[in-house]
Amino acid sequence: MRHWGHMRKRLTLAFAAVAGMVGAVPVGVGAHAVDAAPPPFTLVVVPDTQSYTLTDELAQIMRQQTQWVADSSDSLNTAFVVQLGDLVESHPNTTMWGRVSGAFEALEAKGVPYAVLPGNHDMNVTTGEAANYDVYFPPSRFSGAAWNSPDASYGGYLGQNRFGPDPVNRLNKDNFVLFSAGGMDFVMIQLEYEHPDYAIQWAQKVLDAYPGRRAIITTHGFINPWGERTNGVQRPDGRSANHLWQTLIHPNCNVFMVINGHWHSGALDEARRRDLNACGKPVDQILTDYQERPNGGDGWLRYYTFTPATDTVDAYTYSTRLGVFEEDANSRFSFDYDMTPAESSGSESVVLLGPGSTWRWRFAESWVSGWQSPSFSDAGWASGAAPLGFGSPGLATSIDVPAGTTRPRSATFRQSVQVTGVSQLSDISVTTRADDGVVVWVNGVEVGRSRMSAGTVSGSVNATSAVRTSVAMSAPVTFPVPTSLLREGANVVAVSTHLNYRTTPDASIALTMNATRTN
Repeated sequence: MRHWGHMRKRLTLAFAAVAGMVGAVPVGVGAHAVDAAPPPFTLVVVPDTQSYTLTDELAQIMRQQTQWVADSSDSLNTAFVVQLGDLVESHPNTTMWGRVSGAFEALEAKGVPYAVLPGNHDMNVTTGEAANYDVYFPPSRFSGAAWNSPDASYGGYLGQNRFGPDPVNRLNKDNFVLFSAGGMDFVMIQLEYEHPDYAIQWAQKVLDAYPGRRAIITTHGFINPWGERTNGVQRPDGRSANHLWQTLIHPNCNVFMVINGHWHSGALDEARRRDLNACGKPVDQILTDYQERPNGGDGWLRYYTFTPATDTVDAYTYSTRLGVFEEDANSRFSFDYDMTPAESSGSESVVLLGPGSTWRWRFAESWVSGWQSPSFSDAGWASGAAPLGFGSPGLATSIDVPAGTTRPRSATFRQSVQVTGVSQLSDISVTTRADDGVVVWVNGVEVGRSRMSAGTVSGSVNATSAVRTSVAMSAPVTFPVPTSLLREGANVVAVSTHLNYRTTPDASIALTMNATRTN
């Protein structure tokens, strides 16, 4: 059926070409054809606004900029707007915050959905504190906005405990939004400057919760003006661009775009690069930051128009102050992106067991007979939310033994999963992020193991190799689950994790279960 999607696009293009011979077709108005592709839509990017907040005169340019975004939202069919951080020049200055806050009221008045994130100028980079950002752009400003609708909505933030207990409350400094356009569903995740481990692990939970959505990551700093991802960090707890690529972006095959600001070097204020992710799919990474241009940036911004009929994304760079487009290769360009929608077969991705679920667990080397069985009673076991483990930040539940106690080589975990309409399910799988070794059973039958030798598994068996939790969390392992193993009602997922050696510094387990349901 996928081949028909591409044939449809070629037919649509051929029809448009014929239409062009007999009369011009206005931009954004498609010729009516059988099975016409969805109309184009736009994602608007507002780069660093910090210099506009220096004076009331410069702030006028910023207000003109956001007003243009609001006024053009209908003609561009704007699906979402995102600001890339460094909202202000100096985070303690409330006058600056008032200026930028007022500018974004233009979007709220028009009902245009938007998101923001903090850059290094918006926070104390030593402590990560961003008190004024929290005051002027709190979660409530977005969750309560009038633009929330089935087509675009504020998803949540790190600290909301939406996917199990969060280790910190960062309020809107790390947030995500959901929107649908062009027959596609998207999740867009905003990460704070230099995204510490807790932000990356939370973002992974968001991606795990929405496996069927196309994902965009926005953050303040990622690629620099030379198109490089660096290893340097400014924050004591910060993580580099390369680390974010390796742990979050590259392993998650639905991430197709990363957008950032922050970097500028004289006339060098735009850059882009394309790399393949773990599934061999392209990820476009794009920098825009115009703050060194005259008048704090002269109102320059970037927008991306997605055209499903041609599988292309067109980038436009426009100055709302000067009323002109920039046409050089770094400012006006296109790239291909497969926007073929899923055929309307009545199928949908479903999450049977989400991230942050609460598990029963036991950390002991001696196993209880039959603990993997659905009929086993785990009422006497401890319980806690995933990810569980010890020795790493970002874990929701610590299972470690008291200091000075000999650590067992294995831990066991159980989870009851309620399933209805088993006959409608296909492509069932469990995905683990575990270290060192892991074995998974569903209703008492083993479905897979990783970093474990073949043969009988027991509590005294070591993993075949050691891996740090930070690596395990970024390298998921997926096992297929035969539909015949599931039953209507309660199903039990049982997991054992195994250390490579008793004094290993960390261990962890997180697991999700997904399927496709055909109605």
